[in-house]
Amino acid sequence: MAEYAKCFAETFRPEYCNMGLPAAPGIERMNVIMFGLKNTTLIPYILYVAKNVENQNELRKIYGILESYIMKRMIVHAPTKNYNNLFTSLILNSVLDAEALKERLNKGNDATTFVPSDDDLLNGFKTAKLVNLQTRGILYLLEAGIRSAKSSTALLGFNNYSLEHMMPKKWRNNWAACATDTLARQRDSALLTLGNLAIIPQSLNASIRDSSWDAKKAGKGVNNPGLSVCAAGLTTIHDALQKDIWDEECIERRAEWLFEQARSLWDMI
Repeated sequence: MAEYAKCFAETFRPEYCNMGLPAAPGIERMNVIMFGLKNTTLIPYILYVAKNVENQNELRKIYGILESYIMKRMIVHAPTKNYNNLFTSLILNSVLDAEALKERLNKGNDATTFVPSDDDLLNGFKTAKLVNLQTRGILYLLEAGIRSAKSSTALLGFNNYSLEHMMPKKWRNNWAACATDTLARQRDSALLTLGNLAIIPQSLNASIRDSSWDAKKAGKGVNNPGLSVCAAGLTTIHDALQKDIWDEECIERRAEWLFEQARSLWDMI
């Protein structure tokens, strides 16, 4: 018990949610997944492998597989109700190497355990409407994983970012009208998906948040900065801020781009 207690104290550190993350899989990223994104059912299995896997490369592979599994399922809005049984079974079956873990996770073939396919993942980016915490976590972990190590801006901790709709929910106030009510409803749906959402370290003033696209980017003076200032240096929104317009087609193209980044980053399962 004393050895497990020491391992617990060294492994589980919720304060990682307030620190910038490395790009590579590791316990830092797993702490954000467990505590920032509230996947605490992982804790017993993480403790088990942290205590019993001595090879650090193997341990990082295990963390990478778990991250890939959890994040892919989050993107497609898969249920988590069976996670407790799943991770308990990994302990009971002494799953302590990456290949065995990958094999067991890939055997899941029902809604509570399956590994999403690339088609599932793309559809998730285009259509899933997730709670803000999940969306923020997906975009943050993507940002941490794909940003250049030579970036001129430092990545802050997960808790330092908020979620922003690039096309605002109240678009009717300052954005061009849709030709039909059907198109307006489709826009209302599209703006809730990942392709229209971004993490930024400073919430925009309400008067800017619902402004036109040009005003949202530029802001209203030094005291009310827009996205071009608030999101400077963030890879996941950089290309969007170069566009003169932001519409449903742009949202879909960005969803496809995010999917490509996720497929590459979370490719360990």
